[in-house]
Order: sequence, then structure tokens, then C-alpha cells
Amino acid sequence: MEKYHKTDIAPIEKENERDENYKAKNPQIERDRTSGNYHILGRSESYTDYINQRLAENNLKPRKDAVLMCSFVIGSDQEFFQDKFPQEEDEFFTEATRYFANKYGIENIISAVVHKDETTPHLHLNLIPLSDGRLCAKDLFCPKNLRDLQTELHEQVGKKFHLERGKINSQAEHLSSAEFKAKKIVEQAETENKRLTQANETAKKEFDQTQQEIRKAIRERDEIIAKRDAEANYSHALEEAKSGAVSHGKKEMKDQVVALIAENKRLEEENARLARDNGDLFQQLRKASISEKKAEVAKNAMLAVRRHEPEAFARTFFKSTALIQPFIDLFSAPIPLQRNRLQEIEEEIERERQQEQMKSNSKHHWSK
Repeated sequence: MEKYHKTDIAPIEKENERDENYKAKNPQIERDRTSGNYHILGRSESYTDYINQRLAENNLKPRKDAVLMCSFVIGSDQEFFQDKFPQEEDEFFTEATRYFANKYGIENIISAVVHKDETTPHLHLNLIPLSDGRLCAKDLFCPKNLRDLQTELHEQVGKKFHLERGKINSQAEHLSSAEFKAKKIVEQAETENKRLTQANETAKKEFDQTQQEIRKAIRERDEIIAKRDAEANYSHALEEAKSGAVSHGKKEMKDQVVALIAENKRLEEENARLARDNGDLFQQLRKASISEKKAEVAKNAMLAVRRHEPEAFARTFFKSTALIQPFIDLFSAPIPLQRNRLQEIEEEIERERQQEQMKSNSKHHWSK
């Protein structure tokens, strides 16, 4: 809380009721956010005019050094406001204003304005220290009454919003507006310093991780280059050895020997594979030759039956055409018999099939 005399009031009003054109001395004021400031309670008159009006109503003519206005700053820390909806914030400041109005009279409140353009939202509440028709700032706001006020404000307002009461008899209870703002600036600086420290630690971790990834990439690159160079040396040494150009240097000769040993091993494996493949092909060819001979024997046997037992062949042919056909010439007559006899054989086979079908149906019927 801070007390003001007549000559102090106009500058305080200018600072409290500022607009976007206000030239701030406080570096914490962000002018592009000033339009967000709002009133919980405001008067159409200036602060001085309203005070003079209240003095006239009470027939008071104060001394030049009299305290005409007492100002309070009500707020909390950033953590309290960061998750608040606008309606919740407005409710908090409205409840605080209602407390002062009930305790000191709403008619004695000059203004209650919320500033949104500084570190954290806060309420500037200005009132005339009038009681029982007289100015009495000294009595109303003595140290004991200020302690009681803070306790009552916490009980009636702070508890509703889960705030803790400040420590009794601490210096924080008696800070002026300038001291309060300075304290908030320091708190903000400490918070920002913590944030920057954490950000710096995170950046350092990321930098160290990036360095590790770079070192790993360099190792992988070197391994690839070494492998490529070794393969190049191997190919060159092998070509020289194949061409008969024997090296005389120890390292070059060693490279040629290693290359020839590796190439010899490769050729041995390739020969072994080809031998296995040739063995498999020989076995397949042998099996095919045997099958071909068996097929030739079967074909000759059927042709002999066709020639010597034409009717028996005809019966077999007409019953199992699919089995016999591959072994005989597709364009030759099935058997050397007269056409009418062939027809008779076909008819006999058909009757035999019908009889077999009837027997099968009969057996099926009796089984049911």
C-alpha cells in the first residue's frame, strides 16, 4: 500500500489510466498490450475531481500535506495466472475489489484498474481514506490494520483461489508500488534465467549427441574408404599377377600373393559347384534315357498286339484311349479291322458300360 498527497495524484492517475500513447518509464510495460488493460471499477471524473467531490460531500477542507489517496496493488505470481481463463482472472480481481468496497465503502474507491501489459496481471486499487466523515489514512492503515487487512483479504478472496497467505511481519507486506514492481521484475529475471539455463543444458546435450553422431559417421566413412582401397589394391594386384608382372616390392608382392590365394579359392569353389551341377545333369540324362527305352518297349508291345490281336486291341483302345494314344501314331487307323466290325465292338463296349452302371446303381440302392 502507498499513500499519496494532492500533488502526487495526477501522475499516478496518468500511469494507472494509461493508453497506447503513454510514454512509460517502466521498461516492463509492453505498449502493444496496453489495450488489454481494463477496469473493475472506474469513474467518469478525474481522480482529483472525484476526491474533491467526496471531500465537499463531507464538508472537509484538508491540510496541504494531508493524505488524499491510498493505493493498493493486488496480484500473484505467473504460475497462478498462466492457466487461468479470462473469466477466472476477472473473477479474482472482482472479488478483491468487492472486499475493499465492503470494508471501506464503494463510494470511496476512486478506481480499480487491471494492468495486462506488464510482467503479470495485477490490480491497482485507489481509494480515499475516509472514515466517519474524516480523512484518517494514518489510523485506517497503520501496521496492525494492514496485517489484519492482508489476513482478511486472504480469508475472503485468496482461499477461494487456493492462494497462500504471505508470511506475517515479512517485508513483502509493506512494499510500495515501485518496490512491488521491482520485486516482480527480479522474479521474472530469475525465472527467465532458470529457463535460459535449462535451454542451455538442453542445447549442450543436443550438441554432444550431434558430435557423437558426427564421430560415428567419420568412422563409418573411414571404414568404407579403407574397404574400397583394399578392394582396389586386391583387383590391381590380381591383374598384375595374371599378366605375369611380378612385383619386386615386399608389400606389392604380398598383395599379389594374397590376391592369387583368394582367386584360387574362388575358382576351387566354382569348380566344385560346376562338378555338382554336372553330376546332377548326368543323373537326369540317365533317367531320361531309361524312361525313353521303357516307352519304346511299351509302344512296340502295343503295336504287336494291334497287329496280331486286332479285336483285343480294339476293345482296349476304345476303353482306355487316353492311356494307349501316346504310344501310337495319332494319324494311323486304330486297328486293321472292317469299319462295321469296329462299330460292333464299340456298341458291345457301350452295352457293357451300361450293364456295369446298372449293377452299380442296384448295389447303391440296396445299401440304402
